[in-house]
Amino acid sequence: MKKPKIRELKEAIKSLFSKPYTTKFPYEEHKPYPKFRGKPQYNEDECVGCGGCFQVCPSKAIDMIDDLENKKRILIHNPDKCIFCGECERNCITQKGIKLTNQFDISYLKNPDEVKHKVEHNLILCIFCKEIIGTEKHIRYIYKKLGNLAYSQPILITKAIENLNIKTEHEERLIPPIDRQDILKIICPKCRRISFIIDEKKEITKK
Repeated sequence: MKKPKIRELKEAIKSLFSKPYTTKFPYEEHKPYPKFRGKPQYNEDECVGCGGCFQVCPSKAIDMIDDLENKKRILIHNPDKCIFCGECERNCITQKGIKLTNQFDISYLKNPDEVKHKVEHNLILCIFCKEIIGTEKHIRYIYKKLGNLAYSQPILITKAIENLNIKTEHEERLIPPIDRQDILKIICPKCRRISFIIDEKKEITKK
């Protein structure tokens, strides 16, 4: 048998007097180190429901359900599928909508819904074709980011009017009425072009 080297003896003696690298969890509470990547958590106040986290998740741990009947968008995070890569946090357009936490203990006994986290948003649909334009919070977020430039887009103008609590022309019963009232309706670009063509045909017919 070969005699141990001096370096090996030194490491063995050092290990007798040094603290262990592992923690005493579960007997003692474990405190994660800074920048620990734990369970992602939605911030209901900051999340705008854009769906960016759903699109970039490599493990498909985020579900996005669009309930057109109730005009709701539901984002659900499934920790049992999550690999804690942080792509959802990195690609969040508000940088605050979803964040990685220090929570590492996400075990469950029977029902996986115990550790799931979800957030709901109101959907805005086209009044003609019923296609999804976006969530209400997402539209308002864009309106705030664009500032004065938002007034070049009919949907954003509508949201600005709502924020200012200005009554519509129908509520005010203006005389004469505002022409081209359909320009301020919540309609998608495709349906807006169609409605303009219909209006032009009507004007030609009248002439």
